[in-house]
Amino acid sequence: MPLTTWRRAGDEIRIMRYSDQLTSQEVVLIESAEYPIEIQATGPKTGKLASSSDSLPEVEVASPPEFGGPEAVWSPEHLFVASVSSCLMTTFQAIAANSGLTFLDYSDRATGYLKRGDDRLYRIESITLRPSVVIEDESKVDRTLRLLTKAEAVCLISRSIDTTIELEPEVSVRHQVGT
Repeated sequence: MPLTTWRRAGDEIRIMRYSDQLTSQEVVLIESAEYPIEIQATGPKTGKLASSSDSLPEVEVASPPEFGGPEAVWSPEHLFVASVSSCLMTTFQAIAANSGLTFLDYSDRATGYLKRGDDRLYRIESITLRPSVVIEDESKVDRTLRLLTKAEAVCLISRSIDTTIELEPEVSVRHQVGT
């Protein structure tokens, strides 16, 4: 496999490329990458999250209201659950594309459950993901469910954390008008 090196904002990202001869689709395998962020306090329980090296927009963050933070601001707890949910979505999209599965819509209603342990410390004990996928072909319902399960199993965020992930997938079929 030939090795290509890409550089981004002073970081080196090594990428291996190969072509799948069955689909003649190029697949990129990243050996490693860095995701730098910056955080700046803006008040006693608030801050701004950014990643200037990736040109991402700033996001206001704060302690959740349960811990004295303001309402209507993204908390680390929300972002933690969102990272698991968005990883499932993007992993499913990649797996679906690589397997030739087309879908009309994808959404998720994820919930993270915070618990205080016997050690009196808090943690997100579990996250329930409720992905809903809409497809056109009723014969592909089982396949779609299998791909969702596979996406959860290989999601790099889920694999990187010590939190129970529960998957409650739903697949719906939308028949086209006139068919």
